[in-house]
Amino acid sequence: MRGRARSTVAKVLRAVSAWLLLAAWGLAASAWAKAGVDAVAVAPGEPLPALTAGAELRLLPGVHAGPWTIDAPDVILRAEPGAVLDGGGRGTALTVTAPGARIEGLTVTGVGPETDLYAPDAALALIGADGAVVQGLRAHGVTAGVHVEDAADVWLLDLDLRGDARGPGVTSYLTPGLRVEGGRIEGFLDGAYLERADGALVAGLEVRGSRRYGLHVMFTAGATLRGNVVADGGVGSAVMYGRDAVVADNVLEGHRGPMAFGLLLQEERGATLRGNTARGNTVGLLVVAAAGARLDGNRLEGNGVGVLVDRAPVGSAADASSVTIARHAFVANAADLAVADDDAALTLRGNAFDRAPPLDLDGDGVLDLPYVATSAFAARAARQPDLMLLAYGPGIALWQRLEATVPGLRAATFADPAPRSAAPVGRPDHASWPAALAAVAFALGAVANARGWA
Repeated sequence: MRGRARSTVAKVLRAVSAWLLLAAWGLAASAWAKAGVDAVAVAPGEPLPALTAGAELRLLPGVHAGPWTIDAPDVILRAEPGAVLDGGGRGTALTVTAPGARIEGLTVTGVGPETDLYAPDAALALIGADGAVVQGLRAHGVTAGVHVEDAADVWLLDLDLRGDARGPGVTSYLTPGLRVEGGRIEGFLDGAYLERADGALVAGLEVRGSRRYGLHVMFTAGATLRGNVVADGGVGSAVMYGRDAVVADNVLEGHRGPMAFGLLLQEERGATLRGNTARGNTVGLLVVAAAGARLDGNRLEGNGVGVLVDRAPVGSAADASSVTIARHAFVANAADLAVADDDAALTLRGNAFDRAPPLDLDGDGVLDLPYVATSAFAARAARQPDLMLLAYGPGIALWQRLEATVPGLRAATFADPAPRSAAPVGRPDHASWPAALAAVAFALGAVANARGWA
């Protein structure tokens, strides 16, 4: 009896296994058949074929005449090396209006001339294309690179974009969860402009030669800018009118125009800046009406002003900045810190200054005397920039030294009680001191006259 029972069970198990194997083969055959139906090789000169959900396109080498629109969900477009989509100078070259698209290795040329920040003629537009992934897009000499609108969780990876300085490299509006990672954006009006992009990540980009902003984030909660290099732009980068931004491990250098800065925080609440290097800018870090800002471990080198704390063009004491500045290195700046907001609350601790008297009798690395890195002169120069040209005069040096020792004066309230010594460096290669001071004079004159940075 037991042997027959075991034999019956074995037969049942074999039957079930065979059925499952046949079912698996059937599902695989169905998937392969579907892939065979939807996978389409497109040769140059052929129009974009009719698309169904999940279709796959393979662009063969050569020039394909656009513009094209993808309006079916989950479409995959893979371009072989040498395949180019030419928009023919008529609007955006490729527009995607359905979710789930994947665009890989595409080269685009011939976009239209429209420069509108919110509706530019671009190499690629993703409108309502939730979850789209774009990798390796290459577009040179275009008006705009990528425009994303009303689309969540879009990924833009390894971009290679070069513009004609009229439109934005990347522009986005209503794009929560946007990720822009890796690649180079060069020569656009703005490198990347993000508005209402809660939780966005911009990481590992090289942004150079922007005529206006390098990276610009507006009205956004929880954005992260990490590990980017932003250089040689007309203005700098800015995070404005949002909250809880994290700006970490970026290099911000070579912004020397009349209103140029490495990074601007304006009316941004709860921002964290850590591990950044601001080098060779008119102003390294500009903080305007930013409540709860935490600046930790940044390096300010060779700037006109390392950190400038200013007030909003229109605002009250309730709108003043509250800033903690800790563990910074201030090296070879014309002025390390300027405070042009009478209501600002600043806390400094553990920063390193190349001008601090190097008195450390117990050898613990912490200098024995508090150090005041700012002065009424620096604040005054923020409103009358011609004074900055006197920054290295003996009279100003004596004024600052006396001011730092008088507890009743406001500058003394900004003393760092636990300063460290920063090793001085030679004159920066990117700017001479006269040029740096002239840039400071222009920039701070703009502060006094315009008082607006947006």
